[in-house]
Amino acid sequence: MNEYTRREEVRATFIASAILVICIALAVFRLVRVEGRLVPDPSARRQAQESEARVGTATRCVTAATQSADAVKYFGKFADQMKMGVPLPPPEDPRVRRQPNRRAPPAPPLAPWSGTAEQLHKQARAVTACREHTLAGLGAPRPDLDPIWKTFTDVEALQAPSAGDKTAEDKAARQLYETVKPLLQPDALQPLVKVTQEVEARTKTDSERDKARAATAVVREPLPEGLLNRRTAVSLGVGLTVIALLVSYLSVRVASMRRLGTLVPLRDAARTGSPGAQTAAILKAAAAHNGGEPGLVIGSAVGGLLAALLKPADADLFVAGVMAGLLIGLAIQWAIRIGMGARKWRARAAELSEIEKPAIPIVLVMSDVHPGLEGKFIEYLRSLSPEEAASAVEKLASQAEERILASAEAQRAALHAQAAANAGYPM
Repeated sequence: MNEYTRREEVRATFIASAILVICIALAVFRLVRVEGRLVPDPSARRQAQESEARVGTATRCVTAATQSADAVKYFGKFADQMKMGVPLPPPEDPRVRRQPNRRAPPAPPLAPWSGTAEQLHKQARAVTACREHTLAGLGAPRPDLDPIWKTFTDVEALQAPSAGDKTAEDKAARQLYETVKPLLQPDALQPLVKVTQEVEARTKTDSERDKARAATAVVREPLPEGLLNRRTAVSLGVGLTVIALLVSYLSVRVASMRRLGTLVPLRDAARTGSPGAQTAAILKAAAAHNGGEPGLVIGSAVGGLLAALLKPADADLFVAGVMAGLLIGLAIQWAIRIGMGARKWRARAAELSEIEKPAIPIVLVMSDVHPGLEGKFIEYLRSLSPEEAASAVEKLASQAEERILASAEAQRAALHAQAAANAGYPM
């Protein structure tokens, strides 16, 4: 800044800087503090769904344990009917001749596989499938259940006989009997049934708790990512506003230096016999627009603030708002400058005249320019060469001086006449 910087340029730059600081501070605060929407917690919902699925599994395990206990009991009755507990007679030795009057002991009936044996074999698969779920629901080892799990695992491992092969069915049924014999005792499977019921009750309690939590649990939705990540977008937007402010400062500096470079060399010309050149240069410089781009600065600041207030979750919109504000603010600024025209020409010329103190007073020249015709006079002055402009200014000043002298002479004559009339002298 120097003495050729206009007061209105300084004022506009200060106002633009203040608006920029306030708007961008509010915009950045809004962008930094924004949070995503509150949405139902997906992890809580997923946990509730998993808990509900475990309830179904626990219920199936209770059913499997109860039905396996019934299947073992019915198979025990079936084994008694088939006399599976009676040892088979040893096979006869063909080398030993049987006595003629002695009968061979009756062979036990062949046990069919279909029915209770087959049902127990199927139930064993269902029970062993529930082992991991049941132990997980208990949360602690149960050594007393290990023999039961082992028995059902062995039962599941048995190979089902081919349908229609009576001997194979009898053999498989007797193998099944020998395997489940430890479970044929009364209430042998009650611990398993109670454990599965306990796990079912716990699972239902956990499911109800998870459902209640899922109904109220919310989390913040992550902010959407645009073309730029959030930090980069905010930094870019702020950087653009700072660049606009620097451009405005530089524009003021360039305008003031241009006036200095134009007017200072003409001081010597005024002293060497060409005073009109200095006055003409002052009038032309006063007609130039202000330096600085306050519209650029204010537009970018206001555009960024509006974008941050309208949609703070989208940081890309902040950059777009700043860039749009740059263009809109610049357009509004130039529209105002064009609309104002030469309204401030006289005041700006007087301000420069206070600095330069030209040999031809500015007021003499401007007194010949009728109000409302400033724009036409400026266009006329700009169309002239420097020498012609200096000559035109000197003529206007000379005419103004003549009018002033004539007016002063007329006023002096009027005063003399008035004095003579007051003294009673004839005219």
